[in-house]
Amino acid sequence: MQKCCLITGASSGLGRALALQYAAAGWQVLAIARSGERLQQLSQQSPWIQCLQLDLSDSAAVAASVPQISQLLPRLDLVILNAGTCEYVDAPDFELAAFDRTFAVNFFSVVAAVKYWLPLLVTSQRPQLAVVSSLAWLFPFTKAQAYGASKAALSYFTDSLRLDIADKGIQVSLIEPGFVDTPLTRKNDFAMPFMLPVEHAAARVMTAIDAGKLRYRFPKRLAFSLSLLNLLPYHLRQKVAAGMKSDQKNAAKGDLKID
Repeated sequence: MQKCCLITGASSGLGRALALQYAAAGWQVLAIARSGERLQQLSQQSPWIQCLQLDLSDSAAVAASVPQISQLLPRLDLVILNAGTCEYVDAPDFELAAFDRTFAVNFFSVVAAVKYWLPLLVTSQRPQLAVVSSLAWLFPFTKAQAYGASKAALSYFTDSLRLDIADKGIQVSLIEPGFVDTPLTRKNDFAMPFMLPVEHAAARVMTAIDAGKLRYRFPKRLAFSLSLLNLLPYHLRQKVAAGMKSDQKNAAKGDLKID
């Protein structure tokens, strides 16, 4: 019996790579994103990919999508909530709307998706939910107050959710990647250590989900480095973060060469 999965943020980046790799593995894939044009292009890559254009930040639209999803797929075995965005902000003169936009996509859309789509998983023999967060929340980075805070909220939400739906038999995986080569990260003007090609990252995520990992942080070198920094005394941790900010500013000005 063919397995079925739903993937959000599937029109580009990691979501698109996941959709293609799951389809290549024989899964029936429902790809969800806001961009109808890019979804149309994705659907032409495989007969196993169907697409649904949806603004995930609109909770009413997410609720209304349930009958459509039920019509497009015979059931749901796996939901991958991958959609995300990143906006950098300037302190203390924050653009408050940037926080609203970032949390709407990175956090509140996941809450709505869980509320309305989780019941569709219960008919599967091995229901799985995967939530894609980020390693970014593990350490304070300059201008990342909106992005990092949204991912911190998302990781906590996922761990807490796992406890409260344990009786439903749904395997919940928290995916926390580092830098992946996507259209979103290509906008960054700073060094991104241990960056992975998107196809490699998608393959790692698939393996982790299939193995039923509760939490998967990758690449290991970056995850280990950030975890180690978190073990420092708090005042030293802040000094390291301030030093990173200074290096980033110099690199942006061309004063620092990073190989």
